[in-house]
Amino acid sequence: MKTTSLLAALILSLSGCATFPQTPEAEASFYVDAAKSSVSKGEGYAAATNADVALTKPTGGQKVRDMVAEYPKIREYYRSAKEKEIAEMSLVYQPIAIHERLLLAKSAGLFSENDMNDLMAKLKKAVSDANLSGSIPFDLSDNLGLFPDLQTPEHQAIMRDRTIKNLQLEIGFRRIVPLVTYIQKVGSTSDEGKRIESLLPSMNIKRDEIDIVAKVYPAFAAARKEAITRRVLLKVKNGDRLFADDIQQALRSQLRGIDWVTEIGPKVTILGIERVRNDERTLPERTQTITYSQGQVNFLSGALLMPRNASYLYEVISGGAEIEYGYVVDAISEGKTIYEKVIRGKVGGEYQRCQNERIQNVFGGVNPATFVANDDQKQRCSGPSATSLDQLRNEVLSKVVEGVREMPAIKAAEELK
Repeated sequence: MKTTSLLAALILSLSGCATFPQTPEAEASFYVDAAKSSVSKGEGYAAATNADVALTKPTGGQKVRDMVAEYPKIREYYRSAKEKEIAEMSLVYQPIAIHERLLLAKSAGLFSENDMNDLMAKLKKAVSDANLSGSIPFDLSDNLGLFPDLQTPEHQAIMRDRTIKNLQLEIGFRRIVPLVTYIQKVGSTSDEGKRIESLLPSMNIKRDEIDIVAKVYPAFAAARKEAITRRVLLKVKNGDRLFADDIQQALRSQLRGIDWVTEIGPKVTILGIERVRNDERTLPERTQTITYSQGQVNFLSGALLMPRNASYLYEVISGGAEIEYGYVVDAISEGKTIYEKVIRGKVGGEYQRCQNERIQNVFGGVNPATFVANDDQKQRCSGPSATSLDQLRNEVLSKVVEGVREMPAIKAAEELK
């Protein structure tokens, strides 16, 4: 049966504890005391687990060293636990974690030099066997400098093939950097380098990876860049010069994988954007005076900050703007229309801001108000304070850009980031 996990063992050892220590010093003492208790009860794995955690605390090493002198049996328990962990490794991170913990344990007196050498030898052999068998799927992206056997040609070849497979299957993060580093070691023109080059088309090299691949395979990188880049000529219809400049700038800044050309040529897609409607309207500003009696003002503010029977007044300024728009986006490639989309709708909104908050007493005197009268005022004055046509024009541009982005050819280029 598999060894109880570290977390499960800790939960068992902590059961019945009302509080947990709040400082690293107290935590180290807590886990060492738990380890001592487990040793006394003959609970070997729990004792080793608690000692393991104590070693991670700033003062844990010395506390474990003192414990070893008092409870020497912990050495046997700890070694047995580490042997079991080594035998049951199945995840890539575990060998390095175990290696680090063994070093901490040795410095705390849990191992003799001979014990340490023996455990390290077992760890290195287990790592080597796991790579050969595939029980731990190491690849070139794993930081395994602590295990020299994995740097041999036999092991590196196994890890190389796993790296290539992971790239082909899009498993996890992209591993192109360690693969290129490996190619630089063996040589891109060697038989091995040529074999890897032949497999590159199956690795779906992304745009951001092209410059990395170019270090070893410049011809492939250039061909790949050409293959995943769409050459586009933009034509704007029924739009003024300012709109044409704005939409071109928005497309260039927001879309990737596009080579924007200025004339028709081979493999050039003609992107047309026609403005068929653009009705802009500004709503006139309105001013409304709001008045609250003292009884409508929050009780504490009204009692402390307002004269008897005074009123709280302020102005609400409201207005707005909107654009009703309509655009036709189409694309022509090799004389055929390959995409067409109508983009239409309305953007806009109203704004509301408050000003000139004041208190007016019954005799006509007026003083500035320095507080919010009530929840009604909060609601009236908490909305947007302005809505400009420039903001709305940018919203429309974004909607046009999204319509262009939905074109299959451009979408495909975008996805190869």
